[in-house]
Amino acid sequence: MKIKTLLSSVLILIIIVLPRMTLASSLSFSPTSQKVAKGELLKVGVYISTEGEDINAVTGHLNFPSEMVSVDSINYGNSILSFWPEAPHKTSGGVISFSGVTPGGYAATSKGLLFSVVFKSLKEGSVDLSLSDYMALKNDGEGSKVSLSSGTSSIVVTPVSSSITTSAGTDASKNLSQEAIVAKDGEAPETFIPLVGDHQDIFDSKYFIVFSTTDKISGIDHYEIQESVWNYAAPSSWVKAESPYLLRDQKLHSYVFVKAFDRAGNTRMETLYPLYPQKFYQSIAFWVIIILVTFFVVFFFKKKLRSEICPTNNENQNRS
Repeated sequence: MKIKTLLSSVLILIIIVLPRMTLASSLSFSPTSQKVAKGELLKVGVYISTEGEDINAVTGHLNFPSEMVSVDSINYGNSILSFWPEAPHKTSGGVISFSGVTPGGYAATSKGLLFSVVFKSLKEGSVDLSLSDYMALKNDGEGSKVSLSSGTSSIVVTPVSSSITTSAGTDASKNLSQEAIVAKDGEAPETFIPLVGDHQDIFDSKYFIVFSTTDKISGIDHYEIQESVWNYAAPSSWVKAESPYLLRDQKLHSYVFVKAFDRAGNTRMETLYPLYPQKFYQSIAFWVIIILVTFFVVFFFKKKLRSEICPTNNENQNRS
């Protein structure tokens, strides 16, 4: 009887503890393995699986052998992370650094995309991708660390003449080059909505704007921003920007124009209207008009006064 009770207790313990051990949060690549010919492009996505645990920040480094592959492009338009204190970018050597935040948290049983990288194969051989210095924080108001593991991805680069098949089941020899993809792209990036926010961990709680969109064909190349008191964008006032972008107008009186460029040069512009519009008497235009009107009124009365004085002087001269 005691043995049965002991076995039952052990079984219950296994049922409770085992799922918690196996369902830990993890970072992974997709695909985990693929083959490409030398000189061809290949795309790898970096994902996170939280297994229902609520997270709000992820940071880390993607490591790759820079002598074997080069970074052709990085895309994070479809990421589950919306704020990027450090958007995915190549640093020194074979490292891509990233640090993103998702206010409100992210919790799902399926894996969520962080970003994707298009590599170009340079040399024949084996290429291993890995993640290091990674960390995820819980959406608990305290920034508690999440227990996190990571996977790897293996790429085999073969001679150009080889007939190879990628893990997705497509003939790699039929893949279009990035140049051909760009040449075929005649569509603008997808529409998007710029948002204003403030956060204690970003820009010292100052107002910033976040934005992100995708381009189905050639991918997003860069963004440009312009702040203006006028409801139109001046051709020469654009500046390159990344999300999140610290606003110069912290009173939020200005129009903010955000323009997305894809790699083919197509653009999409979205406008964020002033959150706190100025009163009519606070605008520069109002005071410019007042000054001009005042100038013309003074000028008119001076001219009229002179015309009244001049005839009087003439009459006095004639009498004399």
